[in-house]
Amino acid sequence: MRVARLTHAQWVASVKDLLKLDAAPTTLAQSFRADPSQSGFLFDNDARALSVDEALWGAYQRAAADLAGQVATDATKLGKLLPAGSTTDETRAKAFVESFGLRALRRPLTADEVEAYLVLYRQGPKAYPTMAAFQGGLRMVLEGFLQSPLFLYRVERSTQAADGKVPLDAFEVASRLSYSLWNSMPDDALFAAAREGLLAKREGVAAEARRMMADPRARDVVDAYHQAVFDVPRYASIRPNTTRFPNVTAKLSESAAKENTLFVQDVVFGRKGRFADLLTSRDTFVNDELARIYGLTGTFTADFVPVALDGAQRRGVLTQVGFLASHATSVDPDPIHRGVFLSEHLLCQKIGAPPANIPALPAPNGRTNREVVSSHTEAPGTVCASCHATLINPLGFPFENFDAVGGYRTTDNGHPVDAASTPGIGGQKVSVKDALDMADALANAQAVHECYARHWVEFLSGRPVAEEDGALVARLGKLSQAGQLPIVDLVVEVVTGVGFVNRHPEELP
Repeated sequence: MRVARLTHAQWVASVKDLLKLDAAPTTLAQSFRADPSQSGFLFDNDARALSVDEALWGAYQRAAADLAGQVATDATKLGKLLPAGSTTDETRAKAFVESFGLRALRRPLTADEVEAYLVLYRQGPKAYPTMAAFQGGLRMVLEGFLQSPLFLYRVERSTQAADGKVPLDAFEVASRLSYSLWNSMPDDALFAAAREGLLAKREGVAAEARRMMADPRARDVVDAYHQAVFDVPRYASIRPNTTRFPNVTAKLSESAAKENTLFVQDVVFGRKGRFADLLTSRDTFVNDELARIYGLTGTFTADFVPVALDGAQRRGVLTQVGFLASHATSVDPDPIHRGVFLSEHLLCQKIGAPPANIPALPAPNGRTNREVVSSHTEAPGTVCASCHATLINPLGFPFENFDAVGGYRTTDNGHPVDAASTPGIGGQKVSVKDALDMADALANAQAVHECYARHWVEFLSGRPVAEEDGALVARLGKLSQAGQLPIVDLVVEVVTGVGFVNRHPEELP
């Protein structure tokens, strides 16, 4: 995307880094109107949905004035931004415009741009007559930069086409890297790599990407990606029936989300793991409440500790409390929404919206949950059967061994649990006897790995996957399925790909 507005999270992080603030200006960002979700796009950074209306523009202006005032009236804060070595106020102002402008616009300023900001600087004494002239001038300059579309948007100005693509210049590549891997502006080392020509080759981009993935800021981005892929915000909806589950507290949703974050961080960064490890690992982190649900023995507290779950019952993120309890009613597991999640998030197979006025599931009347769902959704000749019998239910039924809070069970309503199924995975019918088999089947399917890679391409690029991405997605899916591509390496492969360091042909001016 040639012109992509900063997300609100990116604006917060960019302002903090640009102004070298001790704390992020999250309070100011709370006044920004919420961005709409783009239909069919899993993440919140789709450039197609990121616009500026009158309400947001007014909030940007107020935030710019507030921040400029804070910095210009605080000698310590302003001192962090002033370059050394200048003498007169005018030369100091020019040096400031050039150094701060490089960081604000994420590229060197042209001579005309420098002069335009110096014109603003010279208006400072009149605009702020109670301030010292130099500080008043810089206050005007700061306001100007923070309101500039070239700060609020990531603008890629390169237009020279080569072989049907528009190669990005070094500073544009640096911005793509920093906003993809850190959700913020480039740091000094990345600017230096751009200035020295190191980002002109794949090896240089890969080296910077690996450095950046080792930075703590990358952990937040990796977590944000997996929060969307695993639908962790849905965990907040966990509301089990307190009569049916009297030992579950109101903090279960919070505990489940914390487990997911710790688990993902450990697999990706602690173990340098692969996507298959997210689907099959028994190792996780629990507190006392989660330990009770998992049936663990020993002493646990509110603090999270690493554990290995029972390998005869659990395997991977899909057998953890968060996924299971968030895809359940208050009393029963929900194989329908468990199946829809697997189809859309792990297989990249979109399920159409259900018809209107679908009646609720009937009472069990002595039947198992699976029997109720099957009879209600798979009746031959009904409009529901075409999706449920072949697509949705076969993906959800393998998780019937888990109740509405994710506890393991072998009986349901007095009957043995039937978790066997034959779901379609990557165009193949696969027989599985339970969730453990399902985890292995998903981890062994190239289509699942390709879907995971496709999500990464969309997330890191801030746009829907394009036809030109197909070869990369297929290659990464194959390498990931073969166990040859840890997640960190997969990310590096995406940001060094042709589609990341070039604009696509359809984006040619």
